[in-house]
Amino acid sequence: MKKAIRSFSCALALALTAGMFAACGEYKRPDSGNEVTKTDYTINFNLPATTKAEIKVIIPDKETEKKIIDAAIEGFNQKYPLITVTKNYLTIDSYNTTIQRQSQAGSLAEVIWCNSTNYYYLVSNSIALNLDEFYEQGEAAGQFDYDADFTSDFRKSGTFDGVPYAVPRSIDSVVTFYNKDVLTKAGVDLNPETTVVKNGWTWEDFLSVCKQVRAYYVREGKTNFYPLDANLGWEAVSWPIIKSLGGDMINEEGEFALTEEVAGKVYDFVQDLVENDIIPGAGEKNGTSFESAPTPPSEEPSGGLLFQSTTIDHYETMENLKGKFDIVSFPLINGENASIGYGFAGYALNAAAVKDQTKLDAAAAFVNYLISYDGQQKVAKDGGLTLPSGRTDLSAETPDANWHGTYGSRFNVSAYTYGSEYKVTQDFFGYVNPTFSTKLISAMNTYVNSYCIRESKDRAYTMFKGAVEDVFNSVVQ
Repeated sequence: MKKAIRSFSCALALALTAGMFAACGEYKRPDSGNEVTKTDYTINFNLPATTKAEIKVIIPDKETEKKIIDAAIEGFNQKYPLITVTKNYLTIDSYNTTIQRQSQAGSLAEVIWCNSTNYYYLVSNSIALNLDEFYEQGEAAGQFDYDADFTSDFRKSGTFDGVPYAVPRSIDSVVTFYNKDVLTKAGVDLNPETTVVKNGWTWEDFLSVCKQVRAYYVREGKTNFYPLDANLGWEAVSWPIIKSLGGDMINEEGEFALTEEVAGKVYDFVQDLVENDIIPGAGEKNGTSFESAPTPPSEEPSGGLLFQSTTIDHYETMENLKGKFDIVSFPLINGENASIGYGFAGYALNAAAVKDQTKLDAAAAFVNYLISYDGQQKVAKDGGLTLPSGRTDLSAETPDANWHGTYGSRFNVSAYTYGSEYKVTQDFFGYVNPTFSTKLISAMNTYVNSYCIRESKDRAYTMFKGAVEDVFNSVVQ
């Protein structure tokens, strides 16, 4: 792996200081011109099994994450029985506050859970250790081949400006779930040799299927059913739509960057779904649900397709969907600009750990185990982690990869890993105060899922821009 020491003027000196916004309401990041400084540290990647140490890992207070980390600790302790790993907990709603408080007190765990949204907070506050040396030294020690062992999705996750700060323990992408029974009744060709419902399908292909499903609903008198459970109010869908249509949210100067021209395209895109009765319009009494039927009860859910990133087992355990659905990639919008939403969950190393070599070595060993073949298999089998691994030897095509288990032979699990070149996440967080993230996401989701449906084109844009400027102006002076 080549070192990636690049300009990082927006992050390490990011603005938690007051008054950093222009009169027009734009948040202005400091143009410090700082370069990322490579933290000098050395990790012993060949620790003896008799190594004795105590480290902490902080995770969300959720049973799913507890199960995953317990499986990881159990597997890790089989190799290092004298390294004690203690769990600390936080809530997602108080993530920044908890991390900041514990970091300032010097009590923050050596291993910090994060995801594709909140890791920016760790970076901007210099809490996350620059992992260039972790990867380079691990590779030199023969622990892994960075380019060969990890997928491109893995290598770009947890990075900012080319510098890695977090290690993904799993990667999830938005896919299209579809009800095979509904599509078959609608006359959609699902023959694997001839169907348009396949990984890499275009938005036009997708719309043709939705229109067939809508026609089926009309024939059956189910006019309150709509083909698509679109999840437009979710950033993993709303952001790729904006990106695919050539838009941006925040530029490198920390300014609102969605032009009125592109906003018009986004508005027309959403309105096309409404006008073709693919999603409900403003004022419709019934929504669309891939999972459940409307009132009065029906023998099938009120939506035939769904944009979601959840795991197959989530729906395979539902009586009304078990054996009736499959998945395919998110449809590609607008050719070369096509974008697919994705994210990761993983772990950062606390930069303060470099002050204690024993803890640094133990924490690095734990994270290294998490991304190893054995570690990934362990957290999938015993921890219930059924999202895609970032390892190339545990791909969708690997029969014994535990993350897709028995589903790999019955479902199109490669939909989760299709199209790495199209994958996008909310990287604009790197250009603003990361404490804005929740409000900015809310503004964007409201714009796509509400304003573009119920407001005029001009008013939708004005309301969105105003909402973002209100967020910027919320900086306390």
